[in-house]
Amino acid sequence: MFESLADLPTHALPHLAPRAADSHKGDYGSGLLIGGSRGMCGAIALAGLAALRSGAGLVRLAVPDQCLETVASYSPCFMTIPLPDDEQGRLAWKCLEKLEAPLANATCVAIGPGLGQSADLRKLVRRLVRTVTCPLVVDADGLNNLVDASGWRKQHSSTLVLTPHPGEWSRLSGVSAGDREAQCRAAVNFAANTQSIVVLKGARTLITDGHSAVWNGTGTPAMATGGSGDVLTGLITALICQGLEPRDAAHVGVHAHGLAAEIAQQSLRSHVVLPTELIVHLPEAFARIEQN
Repeated sequence: MFESLADLPTHALPHLAPRAADSHKGDYGSGLLIGGSRGMCGAIALAGLAALRSGAGLVRLAVPDQCLETVASYSPCFMTIPLPDDEQGRLAWKCLEKLEAPLANATCVAIGPGLGQSADLRKLVRRLVRTVTCPLVVDADGLNNLVDASGWRKQHSSTLVLTPHPGEWSRLSGVSAGDREAQCRAAVNFAANTQSIVVLKGARTLITDGHSAVWNGTGTPAMATGGSGDVLTGLITALICQGLEPRDAAHVGVHAHGLAAEIAQQSLRSHVVLPTELIVHLPEAFARIEQN
């Protein structure tokens, strides 16, 4: 085990492979993003839009039935899957059966944006962690629904990419959100012990697989607004869909996310960058990454 965080090796920013001239959407994966609830439709829509803009070949959003039209109205470019829901507009346990086929066809799955919390959702998230065989990105309420669950840290079937902010990580790890160094140490230990990836968000986001660590240098306080994390979820999902290993997808995703916010702030000359504006500036961020 490492003596200090400074002892952990780091690595250079990975790059996506160039697209072949004769490629098609099937070459760039199928992303399945599960989330949304009544009053929080925008979160899953933002994740879907980011996944599309970041290059996933196909993007499906699995959402509560009563949210379908609202989510679909954000873009004609992603597909929507209506799932059984409860009276509060959250996914119900019985949605699991309808998810079987989409899960089987997914290159990468993400769960959490706008999901909400309930007894059914706690069971659903735990089941997906145990049974999904492709990489699984867990964010927001996907993480919150795991807080009181037992066993999932050792029982996951695929590579997990967890993307908590300090408050979510405090609930999962028991380490105070006010102690950044202790939270980072807990993230490294968790990743090493569970063979997962932890993206601990913050001013210098930590990306770790437990054996290496990268502290991201891009970003701006202007991106500190609700929805930015949902964009990151879609971004990482799309990069995994295109063939990057989960650790590398997390690294590139966090870097591009922060860089797009910097570009947007400079372009808009504003002290705040909305998540939709961040998505609009992702192409320029990726272009700059490719030039380096």
